[in-house]
Amino acid sequence: MADGDRACTVDHAERELAAAQLDELALANEGRPWTAWKEAVLGWHMQTLASVRVDSWIPGLVSCSDDDELLKRFLSRFYLHHSHVTIRRLRAENVELRRKVIDAAACIRLYAAGAVDDGGRAAKGLSSLLSTAASAAPVKLVHLQRR
Repeated sequence: MADGDRACTVDHAERELAAAQLDELALANEGRPWTAWKEAVLGWHMQTLASVRVDSWIPGLVSCSDDDELLKRFLSRFYLHHSHVTIRRLRAENVELRRKVIDAAACIRLYAAGAVDDGGRAAKGLSSLLSTAASAAPVKLVHLQRR
């Protein structure tokens, strides 16, 4: 199989998540020029690729012997490191989600108390809820130069 022919299975839930994220990007960039939309999608795509690469398996280690103590220590440290990175990322995402819920609840309380405005607070709150640009712990993107 040629490199261009490689394929992988995609879980339906993963596809739905990607579709929802793109819908959020569309709503957050509604009314903005095409270049802004393009940059938002490109940023989302590159962030997703970077996340996948960070979480991916190291090729070639599957066929290594289980008797190799050095390899066992390396894998143990490798998984421990990735576990800690994942936990930190999830904690940061949790804090960001809690902040968004608190902001949304404050907005709901304001309108429930009878406040009337031009919808500015609701629009700002919705924009904050849908924004992916302000993610709590972004993966660092490294641009590689071609040789």
